[in-house]
Amino acid sequence: MAISRRRALLAAPLLLAGCNVGPNFRRPQAATPAGWSPAALTPPRFAEGRAVPAEVDNLWWNSFNDPLLADLVLAVEAGNPDLEEAAARIAETRQQRDIAFAGFWPTLSANGSDTRLRISQNSPFAALAGGQPSVGGQPSASQGVTIPTGPKPGLAIYQLGFDAAWEVDLWGRTRRGIEAADADLLGAQRLLDNARLSLRAEAARTYLELRGLQARRGIAERSLGLQRDTAGLTRSRFRSGFATEVDVANAEAQQAGTEATIPQLQAQETQAMNRLARLLGLPPGGLTARLAEPPPLSSMPTVVAVGVPIDVIRRRPDVAAAEAALAAQTARIGVAVAQLYPSLRINGSIGLQSGNTANLFDLASRFFSIGPALVVPIFEGGRLRAQVRLEEARAQTAAITWRRTVLDALHEAENALAAWYGEQGRHAGLLRQAQAAGRAAGLSRTRFLAGLGTFLDVLDAERTRLAAELAAAESAALAATDLVAAYKALGGGWQTAA
Repeated sequence: MAISRRRALLAAPLLLAGCNVGPNFRRPQAATPAGWSPAALTPPRFAEGRAVPAEVDNLWWNSFNDPLLADLVLAVEAGNPDLEEAAARIAETRQQRDIAFAGFWPTLSANGSDTRLRISQNSPFAALAGGQPSVGGQPSASQGVTIPTGPKPGLAIYQLGFDAAWEVDLWGRTRRGIEAADADLLGAQRLLDNARLSLRAEAARTYLELRGLQARRGIAERSLGLQRDTAGLTRSRFRSGFATEVDVANAEAQQAGTEATIPQLQAQETQAMNRLARLLGLPPGGLTARLAEPPPLSSMPTVVAVGVPIDVIRRRPDVAAAEAALAAQTARIGVAVAQLYPSLRINGSIGLQSGNTANLFDLASRFFSIGPALVVPIFEGGRLRAQVRLEEARAQTAAITWRRTVLDALHEAENALAAWYGEQGRHAGLLRQAQAAGRAAGLSRTRFLAGLGTFLDVLDAERTRLAAELAAAESAALAATDLVAAYKALGGGWQTAA
C-alpha cells in the first residue's frame, strides 16, 4: 500500500506536466468583403489595363517587358543593409527560441571549493571546530557531559562535486515560452519577407521614375534642337526684314527657358540612380554605366490579376507578422498565469568532501543528496496577478494592431488600383493633347515661315507642345509606378525568395 502511494506521488507531477494554463491561440478572422468594389475591377473606357480577380503573379516585374528592370528587382536582395538587418533579427529570435527550449532540460554544474571557517570561541558550536564553548565568559560543561576542546575553533572543508536541478513543467510555463518564441521567429521571418517586398517594389518604382525622367529629358533636348533652329531662322528673317527684334528676343528666351530645364532633369536622374544604387548596396554612381542609356519606357501590362480581398490578407507578410505577434503575446499570458501556481524543482548533488586533502579521494569522503522542492507562491504583493493583467492588455493591443493592419492593407490595395486606373485615364488624355499640340506647333511654324502668321503664335504653340509632351511622359511613369504600388499592396513578389 505504501509503495502504491509513493508511485502515485511520483506520477502526479508527470501527469500535471501535460497541463498548459492560459488561453490557446486562435487565428483571428478578418471581416473582408467578398470582392473588390466595382471601381477597382471596372476600368474607365480610356484605361488600357484592367484588373481581373485571378491569382496575383509573383513575378509581376516580368510583365513590364524590361530585362534590366527584372535584373535590378532580383538583385536588390544581394547587398541591401535593410535586408541584412532583418535577417540578423531572425538569427536573434532563433537564439531566443533555443534559450526558451533549454527550460526543458536539467541543469548540471561542477563545483570545487576550499573553505576556511572560523567559529567564535564564545559560540556554543565552538566544540565542532575543536574549541571550548563558554557561557558568560567561562568554559561550559553541561550536566557532566565532557565536550572535546582544542586550541583552534576553526574548520577546513575541501569539496569536489556536481550539482543538478530540474524544474518540472507542471503548468506549461516552459511550453508556453517556446510557443511564444516560435511565434516570434515566424514574425521575424514575415518581417523579412515584408522588407523584401518593400525593397523590390521600391527598386521597381525608382527605376521607372528614372526612365520617366530620362524620357522627359529626351523630349526637352529634342525641343531645344527645334527651338535653336527656330531662333536661327528668326534672326535670319530679322536681317532680311521679315521679322522684328521682338521676335528674335522671344525665340531666344524660349530657347534659354528650355535649356534651363535640362540640368534640373539631369540632377533628378542622378539622384534616382543613386537611390537605386543605395537599394542595391552600391556606392553613389555604381549604376551610372548600366543606366546611362535610356531605353524606351516599359510597356504597361494590359491585364493585371488582383485576386480577391481575402487573398490580400493571406498573402501580405505584414498581416502575417501582426498575427504572429498576437500569437506570441497570447502564449505569454500562459507564461504569466503559470507563475501563480506551485513550482516543483528536483535538486541533487554528488561529490567528495573532507576536512583535509589527504583523504579527500577516499571512498568514505563520498556524499550525495537528492530530493524535490515545492515552492508555493502565497504573497507577492499583487505582482504576479498584475503581470497576468499586463500580458492580457498587451495581447489586446496586439489584436487591435492586427485589425488595423488588415484594414490598412485592404484600403491600400483599393486605393492603389484606383490610382492606377485614374492615371491611365489621365495619360490617355495627355497623349491626345500632345498629339494635337504637335500638329498645332507644326502648322504654326509653317504659317509663320509663309508669312501668314505671327511669331507669337509659333511660341505659344511650341510652349503648349512641350508642356503636353513632358506631362504625357511624366504621366506614363506615374501610371507604371502606380501599378507597382498596386502589386505591392496586393502582396505579390516576396514568395519567390528561398
